[in-house]
Amino acid sequence: MPSAWRNRLIWGAMIVLLVVLAFKTRDHFELYFARVGKLDVRAVPGDDTLYLSWRGKIDAPMASRIAEAFERHKGDAHRIILSLSSPGGSLDQGADVVRLLGRIRQTHALVTLVEAGAICASMCVPIYMQGQLRLAAPSAEFMFHEVAFRDFFSKKRDSSVPETAIGSETDRFFEKYFEAAGVPQSWISGVRAQMTRGHEVWKTAHELVDEHANIVQKLI
Repeated sequence: MPSAWRNRLIWGAMIVLLVVLAFKTRDHFELYFARVGKLDVRAVPGDDTLYLSWRGKIDAPMASRIAEAFERHKGDAHRIILSLSSPGGSLDQGADVVRLLGRIRQTHALVTLVEAGAICASMCVPIYMQGQLRLAAPSAEFMFHEVAFRDFFSKKRDSSVPETAIGSETDRFFEKYFEAAGVPQSWISGVRAQMTRGHEVWKTAHELVDEHANIVQKLI
C-alpha cells in the first residue's frame, strides 16, 4: 500500500478515535475543566418567573451574583428557577449559597433544576436540595464523595489527614445537608459505604428516583 494512503488511513482512524472519545466524555468535560462560574439571568415579563442558570464551580462570586439578580428582579417574579451544572467547589461558598436560598424561600417559590447533559457534583448537591421543588432530566448526573482534603484536579489526597477525621467531617456534612432535607438514613448509609477512601459515587437522576433517595423529586 502506498505510504500516502497508509498515512491517510492512520490519520482517519485517529480522527474517528478522537470523535468517539469526545462523545463518551462530553458529559464529564465540564467537571474537570470548569473554572470560574457564570450566572445567566433571564426575567420574562408577564411570566412571574426569574430564571437563573449557574454553570461552573461553586465558588465566589456565586452567592453575590445570585443575591444581586434576586434583588434586581424580586418584585417582578414570585417564582425562582435555578438551573445548576457544577463540579462542586468551596464548602464555605456553598454554605453561603444555601443560606441565601433559604432566605429567598421565605418570600418566593424556589425550583431547582439539573438539565440533560448537566452534572451536579459534590457541594452542588446541597445547593440543588434547597429547592422546594427539585427537578432533573433522567440522564442528569449527580456525584457524591467524602469531604475532600485534597486537590480536586490532581486528586492528590493529604496523607496527613487521618481517615477517621475525613469520616467524621463527611458524616457531619451528610447530617447537615442530607438528613435535614429528609434523605433516608438507609440511603445515606449505602452511599457512605461506597465512598470510603476517596471513591466517587455517581448516580443519574433516574437512579436517585428509583432508589427513593428524596433528592430528585420529579423527572422532566
